[in-house]
Amino acid sequence: MSHITDLWTAGKAPTRSGLYRADGSARTIETDGPALSRFALGPPLDLDALLAESPLSVTEIDIHPQCFVALPDRSGFICGGDGALGSDGFFARLDAGRSPVWVASMCDSNPFEKAELGDG
Repeated sequence: MSHITDLWTAGKAPTRSGLYRADGSARTIETDGPALSRFALGPPLDLDALLAESPLSVTEIDIHPQCFVALPDRSGFICGGDGALGSDGFFARLDAGRSPVWVASMCDSNPFEKAELGDG
């Protein structure tokens, strides 16, 4: 089990902007701030080292009720919400058992409040 899975189970996410995968790999996320008009994956990120250096680099997370959607093939869910500071947004892909496949945590974004699935 990876640190991101442990954090998710505890209702937490990292405070460092990144895409954290259940397999333990991670990449930084670069955005242009709360507007999120630009989103890019940056270099690799070592969550284990980040937590070893600063174990309190996590925030409590809340999934917004309108930001939890089942995938049509029943393979899992997409969800999103915010962290304890209100400026921490996240969205995640969960498997059918509601464990994270990946979590995108962004410390300088607004919360995610609604998720919808489209046809394309």
